[in-house]
Amino acid sequence: MKRLNLLCHARRMAFIAIAMAVPGVAGAIDNADIYGRWRITKVLGAAEVAAMSDKAAWGLIGKTARIQQHSFSFNGETCEEPSYERSTQDLVRSFREEGHASPAHMGLPDPVTSIDARCTHFFLKRPGVIVIHWGGYYFDAVKY
Repeated sequence: MKRLNLLCHARRMAFIAIAMAVPGVAGAIDNADIYGRWRITKVLGAAEVAAMSDKAAWGLIGKTARIQQHSFSFNGETCEEPSYERSTQDLVRSFREEGHASPAHMGLPDPVTSIDARCTHFFLKRPGVIVIHWGGYYFDAVKY
């Protein structure tokens, strides 16, 4: 029985080592929760300085964002080869220092998981729901 457990453990460790060595495999495993199509459902807030008007932000409700392994596409723009690097951060401090916005009405957990897509950030809210930062605004997005 002990030998069988050691064999299973060795196989598991070999799989992990191979996955970590092959480019893109580890990231694909780690990011399966965000890959797919996301519909913008709500404007949650904005930074002190934004790149669009409130009217333009509200006009994005119902639009689709596509998060794929090699690209992020939204509102007619594509970010090629995003890193999707994850970090866990203090919610209030992160939004105050980096986003220049209040997270008070965003419903995000504290600490929050932030995902860097190079051209923007996503924040994990709960399974199937993320917050997308775009043009200085924060949007709820639901996976479909």
